[in-house]
Amino acid sequence: MFIHHVNGIDWLVITAFEEMKTLFIEEAGAISCCFSTASELDLIDQAKRTYGYLPTLSGIITDTGTFQRQNNEENLDPQLACLVEGRGRVFIYHGGFVAFVDDEQTFITRMD
Repeated sequence: MFIHHVNGIDWLVITAFEEMKTLFIEEAGAISCCFSTASELDLIDQAKRTYGYLPTLSGIITDTGTFQRQNNEENLDPQLACLVEGRGRVFIYHGGFVAFVDDEQTFITRMD
């Protein structure tokens, strides 16, 4: 794991191999510039402001960010993750899936 710093937020890049970290960032996709600790909005509201309506996909997110869905043969583990105290969590998965999680709601969507 290593830290990738974007817009005042520390993103955790989850990989067992240091030499593969660039590949993991590219596969997970670009980190949107909409996320910032300077904003008064929580991470879900920051994403809604940028993307508009966030369509939800059925599934659950575990404490470690694993995306579990009945239709998937295997669970998706996040490749990028951030946790902002009091603002929520974002997990980014290969294939454009993104999960926005706070204490009250979870959005699992696909950013095309």
